[in-house]
Amino acid sequence: MRGTSKNCYRSGLEKRFAEVAPRGLFKYEPFKLPYEVKHDYLPDFVHKNFLIECKGFFRTGDTQKYKAIRDCIPTYELVFLLSDKHKKVRKGSKMTMEQWCTKEGFKCFTLGELDKLLKHVGIDNGSNT
Repeated sequence: MRGTSKNCYRSGLEKRFAEVAPRGLFKYEPFKLPYEVKHDYLPDFVHKNFLIECKGFFRTGDTQKYKAIRDCIPTYELVFLLSDKHKKVRKGSKMTMEQWCTKEGFKCFTLGELDKLLKHVGIDNGSNT
C-alpha cells in the first residue's frame, strides 16, 4: 500500500483527485489485482509436443511473450532454433540469446546443430519421422 502523504502520487491528476475527493472515502493504491491479456501463439514448426520457434533476433517484448507461452502450455516444450546463439538479446545487453534461453530453461540450437535438435525432439537423424 502506498502512503497517503501529499508526495506519494504518481501523477498530478491522482494528487489533484486526492485533494478534492471527500476525505477518507478513497484509499490510494491499497492492493494489486492480477490481470491477463489474451493472445494467440502461432508456432513456426510443431513435432509431437515440441514447438520450434526460429529466431534471428528478439523484438521488444518477445522474451516476456515466450516466458508467458511456456507458462501457459505445460504440455508442449518450446524449443528455439537461433540464427546466432551469440547475438545479444537486445541492443546494449550483455546477455546473449543462448544465455537467455538457458536462464529461462529453454533448449536452443542453430542450423549447424540440426542433428542435436532432431535428437532432442525424438527424431532419429536418418528417419525424418
